[in-house]
Amino acid sequence: MSAPKPSLPNKPLASERVRSADLPVAWIMMLGLIVAVGPLSIDMYLPALPSMADDFGVSTAFMANSVPAYFLGLVFGQLFYGPFSDRVGRVKPLYIGMTLYVIASIICATTNDEYVLFVGRTLQALGACVGAVVTRAAIRDRLTAKQTAKAFSIMILVMGLAPILAPSLGAVFLRFFTWHSIFWFLAAFGTLNLLLTKFFFFETLTEENRNVRPAKEVLSQYWDLLKDRTFNYPAIGGGLLMGAMFVYISSASELIMDTYGVSATHFGWLFGMNAAGFVALTQLNQWLTNRFRILSILRFGAMMQVISAGVLFVIGLFLGTDAWLPLVLVCIFFCIAGLGLTQPNASAIALAFQKRRAGMASALQGSLMFSVGIFGGLLLNLFPVNPVLKIGIAMFSLMSLGCFLIWQIDRNLNLDDAE
Repeated sequence: MSAPKPSLPNKPLASERVRSADLPVAWIMMLGLIVAVGPLSIDMYLPALPSMADDFGVSTAFMANSVPAYFLGLVFGQLFYGPFSDRVGRVKPLYIGMTLYVIASIICATTNDEYVLFVGRTLQALGACVGAVVTRAAIRDRLTAKQTAKAFSIMILVMGLAPILAPSLGAVFLRFFTWHSIFWFLAAFGTLNLLLTKFFFFETLTEENRNVRPAKEVLSQYWDLLKDRTFNYPAIGGGLLMGAMFVYISSASELIMDTYGVSATHFGWLFGMNAAGFVALTQLNQWLTNRFRILSILRFGAMMQVISAGVLFVIGLFLGTDAWLPLVLVCIFFCIAGLGLTQPNASAIALAFQKRRAGMASALQGSLMFSVGIFGGLLLNLFPVNPVLKIGIAMFSLMSLGCFLIWQIDRNLNLDDAE
């Protein structure tokens, strides 16, 4: 008689794995890889826009419309995955979203029609956004508010490498292959995320914490969230501050390459340097959360961003394109790097009191963020002024309003009450 096969250990139940005392660093870094598909999809193909425009026989400006097409998918996709994950758990939405992402990436890699590409980009976003929604909600399921702020900082360390490396990686692909190879790479990355989900992502939402309210009440639940002051001030304020990143993405090539004549290679380095500053401050945030209140760090970061944007506005107003490029870049650097102190902490506060609707809260927060991104891109086109002043107006407007909302958060808010 053959010996019985050793049985594999069962995964612990979700109820046994949530709210753990120790910070699960490896698990959080894995979540960062899942979320990284978003910034990779946004930034990696930017160097390919001119060659794509040539292949499709259109202008680069027309081909750049694929960027807001992607943002559009992010806004609406997150609003779906939030309540869906609150109802069925965190695992199933990841499978659905990543499968859609892989299919959409293959469509983008094989199409010869620019409008099909735009549709493919929107479908890509509809798939990719599941990672941001589910991972934030899963962290909220499992960790305390202070741990959540630290976890977001660790996750950004991983996913933050994407905007640092993506433009240069895209340029490498273009050097040896055609632009189609970028989308084949993204399809492979989506497949990797499916494998990570299968083997390493466990369910974090217990049955008793699932939202069983009728699906027809989704809109009213979103409205209730928007009226919740423990959510709306940090979520909307943090989204406005995050608008800095999207304004920069939309205007960077015009400002740095067209206006100041910086080469494509050096542009990639400058783009990566700002992203590196963002990542560095998220890691500093882990140290700060052990010594200061999360709200205090959030307010400090918001002030850093709005002051930097204000200086950039003044430079653009009085010097315009005659401004010294390093001075302009320093202002932009602190606007972007400041996100490392605002985004993890704004997210932690916004999600802290949303136990049964963490997925919806995560989704609404993300949708607000990318809505600001779309609005920020439109804002850039409203002012027929020099590029330095244009980006200064857009950043300063968004950040001033964001900082104002952050300062409306109750200073006596006790995040321990959420546990």
